[in-house]
Amino acid sequence: MERENDNRTSAQRYVDILTEAGFKAVFGVEKNKDVLIGLLNVVLPAHRRVTDLAYSTTEVPGFTMSNKSVRLDLRCTGEDGTRFIVEMQCYRQLNFFRRCVEYAAKVYDSGSERGDAHGYDIPPVYFVGLLNSGVPKFDRSDSAVWRDRYVSEYTFREKESHEVVDETIFLIFAELDRFDKKLEECGSMADKWFYSLKHVGRMERLPEELKVKVFERLFEACEIARFTPEEKLKYEHDMMTERDYTDILDTCRAEALAEGEAIGLAEGEAKGETKGKTEGKMEVARAMKAKGLGMALISELTGLSEEEIMKS
Repeated sequence: MERENDNRTSAQRYVDILTEAGFKAVFGVEKNKDVLIGLLNVVLPAHRRVTDLAYSTTEVPGFTMSNKSVRLDLRCTGEDGTRFIVEMQCYRQLNFFRRCVEYAAKVYDSGSERGDAHGYDIPPVYFVGLLNSGVPKFDRSDSAVWRDRYVSEYTFREKESHEVVDETIFLIFAELDRFDKKLEECGSMADKWFYSLKHVGRMERLPEELKVKVFERLFEACEIARFTPEEKLKYEHDMMTERDYTDILDTCRAEALAEGEAIGLAEGEAKGETKGKTEGKMEVARAMKAKGLGMALISELTGLSEEEIMKS
């Protein structure tokens, strides 16, 4: 049974997987890898079944000494060497798709480090993103194509024939932000997974319609009372950090809107609306720098270049 409101309280029974803290608390621990395998087998292509996983370090080094390393939400390797990156995307980012390509490419490149004797025998990489926020460049306005479709896949294909010559890099997105079915409308296993992911944090118990082993395990993994003291402490710390981070973003957006409107009104006729918007972005960039946010993140959120941010 779901609660009537969306309040998060200390009495909450299950973690909210649609937060980064909740996602990592459930899928980021190896004892729950069977739950992760169940999720992956719902969104991956039919031929790419996962039977076992080994968790890997989440830090991936850069291509060269001048490139910075990146830290992923979750990285693991299948029995046949296939690498999987799994992330929860909670906030809108203008360059999100490019970031996913870069992360997958770094992991794919790391597969060639086994030595020259292996040539280009590089295992494929699957980036799986759970989207709780719309991606600006995703256009789902064509209802005929996207009706009842919540999983999208991108890879290297021939333009006309759609031929995939080889398995290399695949980006797969489960678009939870568009999924709005009620439980009684969920006919497929994928539907039930997406419903569970979206609503488990607001439930008080496992619904009768979901009483099968895979969802019993999911709800067990989400139940806060089952966490060890160390796991619970980390989850609460991560949730506190995430709430602070969200508050910073909300404050910056509100300040940007206010500043942008004020400057736009003051200079709109004389210098045009464009400058007003630009000045507003510069103002919010200054606020973000003052809050200690990184240059790359500020750039993604404001659309400004790092050089422009440095000047703000």
